[in-house]
Amino acid sequence: MRYYTSTTQYHCGIDLHARQMYVCVMDSQGNKLLHMNIRDNDFEFFLKKIAPWRHDLTVCCECLFCWYWLADACQKAGLEFVLAHALYLKAIHGGKNKNDRIDSEKLTHLLRSNLIPPSYVYPAGKRPVRALLRQRMTYVWRRAELLQRVTTMQLAEGKEPVSQRSGNRQRWLEGLLEANTDPQHRIALQHDVATVVHYDHAVKDLEKELLKITRRCASRDYALLRTVPGIGKVLALTILYEVEDINRFPSVQRFSSYCRLVKGTVASAGKIKGLRGAKLGNPYLRWAFGETAILAKRHDEHIAALCQRLEVKHCKFKANAIVANKFGPAIYFMLKNKTGFDVAQLTGKPLPTK
Repeated sequence: MRYYTSTTQYHCGIDLHARQMYVCVMDSQGNKLLHMNIRDNDFEFFLKKIAPWRHDLTVCCECLFCWYWLADACQKAGLEFVLAHALYLKAIHGGKNKNDRIDSEKLTHLLRSNLIPPSYVYPAGKRPVRALLRQRMTYVWRRAELLQRVTTMQLAEGKEPVSQRSGNRQRWLEGLLEANTDPQHRIALQHDVATVVHYDHAVKDLEKELLKITRRCASRDYALLRTVPGIGKVLALTILYEVEDINRFPSVQRFSSYCRLVKGTVASAGKIKGLRGAKLGNPYLRWAFGETAILAKRHDEHIAALCQRLEVKHCKFKANAIVANKFGPAIYFMLKNKTGFDVAQLTGKPLPTK
């Protein structure tokens, strides 16, 4: 776990909510200078209250759903801002009582003691693009749920599910209506298929817009990611915008940890008791690398051979996880050094000469 090192004399911890924020300001010795609740998140009022210490102040809040505006406002006002990792903070501090006043004070104490685990403040200019990508993924997941629902409804009636491999939704709907004569079932199927078609158009439009933005702003890194076997348009976009800037990771170990490719260990008295931290990191990147490991062996014979060797020693699930872990360092150095994918480095064996 990494910690933020504060360089200012005064420290401000904010327990942030959607409509209010509890503010605590301390000096380096732990003396409380301000401790109050600010309703309606009035940032101008907040600036007036911290005016005596604003010249040498660090502001900190937890990484929750409503931190974007505060980070942007602090940057615009010239204030040093630190985003604290909420899950790590929960592991660090606790107590018998918990409320906004106590939380803001604890946050300030951790900040002045250099015990804040920092999160990455994603650049404001790139957040809309990442939000667009995540919105597309949400639509894909909801579409998959609807498709599964339609299949389950047919299986519940003891019928063979109507195939939809052709991709022609209208033909699929006609087959469903022909196979289901109950009027209520037909109404349900019509609405489900209509929603699926709507998601089809939405996903296609969002993907087109994302590719347009990417070709204009990050065409080189996108092209590098497409050189990896198994990485198509969506996986390349996911890795590109979830990583944002590869230089924010000083080492490949931190990159792999952020991608949830490695777990932490629990040790006591020199003995490893188990593993932990499987859900610490970026879930979108973990999904992307897992998909890459599965698809890569379909597109490259050398990666397929590596998977076969691993499946002999381990189960298929663990073999896929090991290959996904290998893709992490490979893509890290690709983006770091601006080089294409080298399958020999991934497999650890030189390619046969023809």
